[in-house]
Amino acid sequence: MILKTLRLLSGRGAGWKLGSDLLGRVLQYALLWGAARTLPQADFGDFTFALSIGFMLAQVADFGLQLYVQRELARLSISGATQRPYFMDEAAAGKLIGGGLAIKALLSVAAMLLIGAVVLLEPVGNKAALVLVGFSMVLGTALEYMSYCFRAVGNLRLEAAANLISRAVNLALGAALLLFGVGVWGLALASSVAMVAGLAYSYRLLLRYVRPIWRPDWAYWRRSMGQPTAVGIGIIFSIISFRVDNLLIVPMVGREALAVYNVAYKLFEPTLIVPGVVLAGLFPLLSQAGATALKKGKLRDVLGQTMCALALLGAGAALVLLVVAVPLVGFLYGAEYAASAGVLQLLAFACLPMYINYGLTHALIAVDRPKLYALFTLVSLFVNVAANVSLIPLLGVAGAAVATIATEVVLLVLCGGSIMAYLAKIPQQRALDPAIERTLEGLP
Repeated sequence: MILKTLRLLSGRGAGWKLGSDLLGRVLQYALLWGAARTLPQADFGDFTFALSIGFMLAQVADFGLQLYVQRELARLSISGATQRPYFMDEAAAGKLIGGGLAIKALLSVAAMLLIGAVVLLEPVGNKAALVLVGFSMVLGTALEYMSYCFRAVGNLRLEAAANLISRAVNLALGAALLLFGVGVWGLALASSVAMVAGLAYSYRLLLRYVRPIWRPDWAYWRRSMGQPTAVGIGIIFSIISFRVDNLLIVPMVGREALAVYNVAYKLFEPTLIVPGVVLAGLFPLLSQAGATALKKGKLRDVLGQTMCALALLGAGAALVLLVVAVPLVGFLYGAEYAASAGVLQLLAFACLPMYINYGLTHALIAVDRPKLYALFTLVSLFVNVAANVSLIPLLGVAGAAVATIATEVVLLVLCGGSIMAYLAKIPQQRALDPAIERTLEGLP
């Protein structure tokens, strides 16, 4: 089963995406390492705060559009197409992509207002520069939107190229500005320029597949907006759940403690590349299997392969982090951040449920259950906030790591139970004539 999943992913360019994401993380962490070693600890804490808040609130500019558009494009795509037309209805694909981009532009304004308000209210320095970092994160959601379009047609290589360009520009410009002593302002400027470069390149690639029609079909979006809205609400709840600890750590235990926590979290985050790559390749297949009654029986097979692969990969990631945490933190950051190693080891225990939850939450969206996804992430957010408020005063930043584990376990129970109930309602797949099976394999 695992080998079959790997073959599926390889055929869709997952290897390129994995390599690109890993190299991109190396480039990103090289810049973060330089910032940690160059900036005063309080300034570095400010910068990591901006990254976390920007990542969290920039999701308002997405609001579920990119995942919804990917699902709908996957259902429109022509399986195996190597030249235009790539979609059964090119006009519908152009309206879907362009309308989503136009709506995203409006949502981006709301995201920037929220980021500005949070930065203004929080007890951090470098406020104007932090708002610029938030702006770059909003631009990043537009780059992700186009990446999701590439995923829908099974070409992850193009996403990989655009992301590498953005990361490389960010590292080169950011490192140069740090050397010139520009500080947090230099990092903010570098990230914004890098996102613009990635966006320009990615949009040019997108035109090979379809020309976006920027005027929204409001009748379509009025009928359909409930689903991306539910997805968006769920994503926002999930992101806030991931990063709300950054809002709580500073007033409870200080900016320096936030720097210690974020050093660990930034080393933990690369482990999330792997489930992201798996779902980038398999979510279109889940969407297709979940949409067509004739292929419902195949949903068990695709989902079973996905979950088995994620469970094994999650267990492996946890083991690796437990072993390398102490020497890795010591090598990269020195004695000043020695406490980050213990936090990283605690976060390692979140890998297994987190990997599985990647598959379960995507499965809920693939089978048109985004409202359940939103509800479950809301429950998880309440659990996360309650756990952080209770544990951070007792355990310091280690309490935030324990809260992350508890949140993922709760989400696993909720999503797992819902998917099992859904699958129980699907009739068992009957054996098919080989000719009919080949026909089904060719269906979008």
